[in-house]
Amino acid sequence: METITNIIEHTLNMEKYFKNQKVCFMDIETTGLNRNNSAIYLIGLLYFNESTENWVLNQYFANNINKELDVLNKFIQDLSIFDKIITFNGDSFDIPFIEHRLRKYDVDYVFDKGKSFDIYQIIRKNRLYLNLPNLKLKTIEQSLGFIREDKYTGGDCIKFYYDYIKSKNLLLKEDILRHNYDDLVHMLDIIVILDILDEKKSIYINSIDKSTKLVIESIEKCGDILNISGILDNELKNNIKYYGEGYSVVTKDFNNICLSIEFKEGFISKEQKCIYIDTNQIYDLQHIRDLTEYRLPPNIIILTIEKTYHMDNIKNLVKEMLKNVL
Repeated sequence: METITNIIEHTLNMEKYFKNQKVCFMDIETTGLNRNNSAIYLIGLLYFNESTENWVLNQYFANNINKELDVLNKFIQDLSIFDKIITFNGDSFDIPFIEHRLRKYDVDYVFDKGKSFDIYQIIRKNRLYLNLPNLKLKTIEQSLGFIREDKYTGGDCIKFYYDYIKSKNLLLKEDILRHNYDDLVHMLDIIVILDILDEKKSIYINSIDKSTKLVIESIEKCGDILNISGILDNELKNNIKYYGEGYSVVTKDFNNICLSIEFKEGFISKEQKCIYIDTNQIYDLQHIRDLTEYRLPPNIIILTIEKTYHMDNIKNLVKEMLKNVL
């Protein structure tokens, strides 16, 4: 087993996302997807070194398949100093895979689930805000303006690894390490998707004496009612129970808020379904105008198209519902 170290220059400031926490990024390479029959031959650990003020990537590499335990032991030893472990699909793949392989060697080690931060799961949970065709790492990178041309896949690297074990061809090893390197370093880029989600889910309601921020926690359909739940950054003096024509606003604990509104379903095109509201039937909301690119009657406000929220319309709707309540 050997450790390959790379120094990486990047401007990402993790304090913005994880204040006063020591954070690392982690990614593994395996000889297959089956935890029973496949081994881990490479683990990458990326972290910010405060003393040198740059990012450090340590890659723990098994030069032979029988060195898997050495890789695992070195990794969990170095992992112990971190408060947060960031992965892409690590909750479903990397972390259970590592735990399973450690059990094979009778090593009693379990990840602290509170330390895990899985970017993939965050994006998956919020995919309706993002309008992504799929949740592949490369697709997410492209949506953020980062284009990389992968020469090889994880599947390619499996073949490279077995060939490397036989031939010790250093070019094969370099290709494997580069694939792992790229996946980890590009996680530094896609972490900004948290800012995008925050912007999409944040609504600012301005009144005469203050501005209140509402962060949407969930948007759910229940029958013909759309429920929008969120958290207010300022506690209210009193809880609200407001029932208007076709909608309601209810708060609890002085900052948890739920807005409910009746919607209709239809087609925005021959193939695309949508849900919408008709402001002719909701008197208090007749000032809202639709912000989609479609030519619609002035009383129709689109809320979702297929499986994507139209957040500009939803934000305007929420502001109007709250205007006379907060």
